[in-house]
Parts: sequence; C-alpha cells; structure tokens
Amino acid sequence: MASRTIKDYYAILGITPNATPEEVRIAFRTMARLYHPDRNSAPDAEERFKDINDAYERLADPQKRQVYDDLLNVSTTPEAAATPPPPSSAEIPHPTATPPPVATTPSQTYAAGTPSRVAAGRGDPGRGSIYPPTWAILLIMLGAVIIVGVGVAALLNMRTQRPTGGAEQAKVVKLSTFTSPPTISPNIPVVQESGAPIVTVLPNQLSVAGTIYPVVPVMPDQGRWPLPHEQNSIAVWLYGTVINYVIGLPYASTTESVLAGLTSADRIMLTLDNGSVLAFGTPQVQRIDAGDLSPMAQSQPGLTVMMLESEQATRLIVQARYLPEESVFSQDQRVDGLKIEILETHVEEDGATLYFIIEYQVTNENTTEMNAAFFDMVLEDNAGQRYTLDPTASDWGEYGALTRTLASGETAAGSAGYTVPRTMPSPVTWIFRSDTLSANSTQFALTYEPPQPGPAIPDVELTDVFDDVTRSVIVINGTIYNNGESPLSVTLDNIKFTYNGSAGTLQASTPLLPWNVQPDGFQDFEVQFSRPQGADSAILEILGFTYRIEGLK
Repeated sequence: MASRTIKDYYAILGITPNATPEEVRIAFRTMARLYHPDRNSAPDAEERFKDINDAYERLADPQKRQVYDDLLNVSTTPEAAATPPPPSSAEIPHPTATPPPVATTPSQTYAAGTPSRVAAGRGDPGRGSIYPPTWAILLIMLGAVIIVGVGVAALLNMRTQRPTGGAEQAKVVKLSTFTSPPTISPNIPVVQESGAPIVTVLPNQLSVAGTIYPVVPVMPDQGRWPLPHEQNSIAVWLYGTVINYVIGLPYASTTESVLAGLTSADRIMLTLDNGSVLAFGTPQVQRIDAGDLSPMAQSQPGLTVMMLESEQATRLIVQARYLPEESVFSQDQRVDGLKIEILETHVEEDGATLYFIIEYQVTNENTTEMNAAFFDMVLEDNAGQRYTLDPTASDWGEYGALTRTLASGETAAGSAGYTVPRTMPSPVTWIFRSDTLSANSTQFALTYEPPQPGPAIPDVELTDVFDDVTRSVIVINGTIYNNGESPLSVTLDNIKFTYNGSAGTLQASTPLLPWNVQPDGFQDFEVQFSRPQGADSAILEILGFTYRIEGLK
C-alpha cells in the first residue's frame, strides 16, 4: 500500500499530541531560541529553525492543528498519548534482523490509511546481522561521552552566576500591563464658546533642549497617566488642556537632568496638528508635591511640562510663558477674493515615494464664481527648491484635488499633494495664487517631518527566578524581545525591584547595562538583586511589564 512521509510537528517542538496551546507557545519560544541561526552555528540549525516555525504555525492555529491531527489520526487523549498502539505482525522484526537505527530527522513515516506508526529503517528479516568490532563500539561510546560533556559545559557557560546550592526557585506571577495611548472619542467637547464646542487643535510634537518628543493625547484614569511602552521617547498631552498646555514626560534620570538644566534663555516649542508652532520661554523649574494639581490650571496661556512616575515624593515640573511674537501660525489668509485656511498637513509613504499633503479650505468671497481648476499651488523648501502639484499625491489626501467651480460665498475643501525627497529641508513654504496669471499670492510657513521608523515595542518574558539564600540575592533570568521598528535601549531606570515599600539594590547584571536590542531582535539577561529582608514577595518592573515574585522566605 502507498505510504507518505509527514513531519511529526509534535516531536519537533518536543511536546505530546495533547499539549495545551500555552505549552505549544512555550515550547516554540524555547526551541526557536535554541536553534536560531544567529545563535546556533550547527550546519542544520537553519533547517531545524524552519521546521520549528512550520510546526508552530501548524499547531498554534486550532483549525490547522485539527486538520493535522485528523491527517495523522493521532488521539489527543492522555491515555492514547501514554499508550502506543501494538505493532502489527508485519512490524515485528525477525530475531536476526538488524536493530533499527535511531532517527535523526524530525519527520516520521506513517502508513496511509492506518493509525499505527510504521518503524522506519528496519532491516530485512531475511538477512543476517553484521555487528561492528568491539573497538569501534568503544570509540563511539567515547565520542558520545565527549559530546555530552561539551554540551553540559556550554550550558553552564550560558548560565553564568547561576544560584548556588542554597537557592530555591521562586513563584512568579505576571501582573496586568497597560497599553497606550488610549482612544480619545472625537465627541468629547474640550473648549466651548457661547455653549458651542470648538474644534481643538491637538499638539503632536514637543521640542525641549534639542530633543524632539512625539506627543499623544491621554486621559488620566484614577489619577494615573497612561504611558506607552516606549516610555523614554514619547510625551503625553493631558487631553483638554489648550490654554495652559500640560505635557507629561515618563520618568528617566537623563530627561530629568535636561529639564533641571533649562535656563531663562531656553525655548520650548510645541507643534500643533495644523502646522502652527507655539513658542514658550523663560522656563521656571521647581519641585512640587506629587499630588499638587495647581500647575494644571487653565487660568493663563503657558506650557507645563512635568515628570511622571518619579520615585521621589516630589515632582519636577517646568512652567514656561507663552511667546506669541516668536510663534509661527498657520492661519487663514486672503488673495484675489479667496479666503484660504490650512486644515492640516501630513506625510504619506508609498514604498520609497514620499508625499507631502496639505489639506486646505477655500472660501470664494467674490461676487462671481471661481474655477478651482485654475488655482496655482507651489511648495518651496528651505533651500529654495520648488515642487509642483502632483495629482497622484493629491489623491492620497482626505479630500482629493479640488477642480470644480465655486459659486459666490461657497466654501470647499481640497488636498494639495507633492512628491518630495525624504531629506527635504524644513520649514517649507506653500505659495497659493488664484491662477498662474495672477500677480498676487499668499504664503504659508509649514513644518515638514519625514516619517520615522515605528517605535520600539518591548516584550518581556521571565524564564527563571531563584531565591539564593546562600549568597543573599534574588537571581532573575529572562528575555527581552523588541517587536518594533526602532532600537530598544534598556537602562537601570527601566528596571525596578521593590518590596514592602523599599527598593532592592542591583548587585549584578549580565550583560552589563545598558542593553541595546535591535528591531525584531532579543536579549537574554540575568539580574541579581539584594534579597528582601522580612518580605515573602517582591515586585519586579521591566519596561512597564510587572511581575510579582512570591514564595520568598
């Protein structure tokens, strides 16, 4: 009867057919790290790594796994997994048959249409057995002992400074981890005039002492400001503060040093979604009680920047005065009876092509109609290079190209798109004329920021935690994964070990801090903290991931 060869994905991951989805995931992570070509130089490591990925893809999906189990006709009950089916008479070898060799590939052979596994590599029952000489057997055994010894030595070398004989494994419980930024409903009114809500222009970028922070809006939940995982590189704006803008920066010792070093001559710039850049000067640095909310008051124009989640009882804040004379506004202007208003600007990416798009609104204040198809709109960068309107780029805008006739008093929105280089110098100037023959024009100063790689997205997984009584330390092993597009830097500020309101002291780290994890990469680590005295549990925080370590004595 015909037979076919099917890979045993359970054997590849080292699990049984009745393994749970969580056991499948853990086995995959373990095997993938072991056979990753970047870490394993064995000739077959790459092939084994591909098999491991194929196995996980098949077994992690419930539907694919069911089809695979039906194909193999493998029972997933514990009894069936523990008791293999009896061999058929055709599988019983002749007493003089050559013993079957040990399989070295992750695949097994199954007889088509039958549930029993057929042993591969058995000798012909009709042939005699040929045994190697004694010296060859001894040589093979010696080689096996050497290989095992080398493997054990390599494993011990990878786990340097492991716990000594007095260590006991501790219980670890992963606590909930928040994600950010939250979704802000567009229906929430923030500013009102005569009872009617006004469209709020959101800030999107903060520049402090030469460092630029992207800004995302957040709404505090029970007094806690939600923070993104990529804490050190993103600022959060307290949604609803538009007179005195309140911006929070996640705590980092380097950031606190920058804020504390500001002088009265420094400027802090806040860029809004509509392209306006607000300037703030004469920054005043002070420390206030962490529960003091008075700096958030909306009584006068200004900017308040505060450090979040500091270990101290007081909080560092910076308050700066609004400087309208140094701000750049993207306001409405008029030319040839047309009122022009910039709604927003944005950059779109189509493969290697960049489109700079201006969303605008025009009102025809003339007594006669105006044909928008004749509008002349040119973009000029800071080096004097001009870019003409690109219909393809305009189609990427929210409104598309405006080409119809506008009646007297009519208002319409359009998109003006331009193909630009990634290195286009900013700021840029948008020049608008009613038509190419007009001698009149109006200009808008706009900022241009090329698209940046996505942020680093950390994921932390602990593998071992030991209470080493002999050395009076807690030993923690784990792996940090970077699933984002930017490098991830891990410093001592990102790791906290606390118990009973006290902070544990870091005794050692392997490798030495800081750790730099490349995009789509990982870093195995070991940290040792001084053993808590009089505490039966402790809290470990790494990059916003929180674990409770229990069972300490």
